[in-house]
Amino acid sequence: MRKFSAFGLFLVIAILCMALTSCKDDPYESRINELVIKDVAFPATASSDTQTFRNEDLTNYVAKSSESWCNVSFVVASSQMVVTAEANDTYDGRTAIVTISDTQDPTKTRTFTVSQVQKDGLFVPEDQTSFNIPTEGKQITVDVMTNIDFKVNIPSEYSEWIKQSTTASTRGLEKHTLTFDIAKNDTYATRKGYIEISDPKNTKGEVIRITINQAFTVIFNVDPQKITVDDELRHEISIKVNTNVPVDVNDYSDWIMKGTIEEVDDENFIYKMIVTPFTEKKHSRLGGVVFAGAVSPITTKEITVTVIQNRLLYIEETGIDVNVGGRYGLTLTNDTEQEVVWSSDNEKVATVTKDGTVIGVSEGEAKITVISVDGKYSDNVDVHVGNVTEANLEATGWSTTKTSVKCTLYNKETERDITLRSVDVTRVTKDGDQITTLFLKNVNYNINISAGDYRQIDIDVDAPADESTTATYSYVLGFNYYITKSPYADFTYVATEK
Repeated sequence: MRKFSAFGLFLVIAILCMALTSCKDDPYESRINELVIKDVAFPATASSDTQTFRNEDLTNYVAKSSESWCNVSFVVASSQMVVTAEANDTYDGRTAIVTISDTQDPTKTRTFTVSQVQKDGLFVPEDQTSFNIPTEGKQITVDVMTNIDFKVNIPSEYSEWIKQSTTASTRGLEKHTLTFDIAKNDTYATRKGYIEISDPKNTKGEVIRITINQAFTVIFNVDPQKITVDDELRHEISIKVNTNVPVDVNDYSDWIMKGTIEEVDDENFIYKMIVTPFTEKKHSRLGGVVFAGAVSPITTKEITVTVIQNRLLYIEETGIDVNVGGRYGLTLTNDTEQEVVWSSDNEKVATVTKDGTVIGVSEGEAKITVISVDGKYSDNVDVHVGNVTEANLEATGWSTTKTSVKCTLYNKETERDITLRSVDVTRVTKDGDQITTLFLKNVNYNINISAGDYRQIDIDVDAPADESTTATYSYVLGFNYYITKSPYADFTYVATEK
């Protein structure tokens, strides 16, 4: 029994030695290529991933990442590989290459890829979140910085005047240039709208709002604002109106007629109006054309265009009376720079000289006409020829000095008025037996003296050049007048101081 036990022990030892010798000579073989390793994809947040290799001895394995944000470690006890990634605070995706090697056999390596998506971003520069647009409208650009799909929304109440025209996009967190066309503001008031840019996957409902403020500046100009028509003929005048609000002509003179409106473009119109012939016996007339613009529902702005029409040829008198045998010089305004021709339609009653003096021939009616030599301008006046006797005048209440003469002119007529035209003043000097007369002056008047009325005449004169203490002075006044509302004739009443 003992012999067998010793032999058995020896046999066991021998077998162990042989086994040890056999193991020592067997070469090492890495199982790294047998590992089933998957690429890892992480979100932008800090993350980790664990891969388990059942019944694998990971003691001799080491891992190295190409990027510092990615780390790989092994848990030998549980045969696991743990991959971790820091949070991605950039707006670009990133990738790391992880290399696994066997320290017992450096020639054996494995690689896999760890990727991490970018941080989501959606930005618009601060100075592009609000735009002030002029009345005429303009195109604007908005630079959207993003790395995600985004949505542009223009609310329906603004879509008629805010329209997106183009989008130019790029990769990553780069610039997307959006172009919007802001239409001309023809609402006659300022307006406000907005554009929304958002992430359609954003459950929080966060929205970037771009405000559009569009002004409405009233344009209301009229050119010219003064028009001069240099003759009495019919004329068409044109008035240019530049406006972006409704405008109408709501008031104009009775000798200016509203004509046609010619549209040039959306903001320019030409109002054509007619100036009627000028027949009044005066040099010019002034009128206005009022343009009214509806600046707002309750406010109206007005611009007045002044129209002046000059008359180049006219007889100032509206009608005259001439005595048979009497003469009347018509007052003519002639700015035509032409000679004129005078004529009478009834020379048996009245004739007219080439300088416009009417001569009464016999009682009756006639029409005197003046016309420019080119026949373009003319005027006429009605003439009544009759017989008028001299009025009964009397100068009373004299008061004279060496430097003045005063008297009262009394119209002794009971029905007829007179018009005093002028007074001739003559001084009579008596010195002893010597009497001398000296014409001093002519004073023009245009005053009416009614029948039975008085008018005081007060005339200053120069003192005698050689005043004598022995001389006496008196005055003779020659009154030139005509009978009002009767056939015209000049009469003279001479009165001497008494």
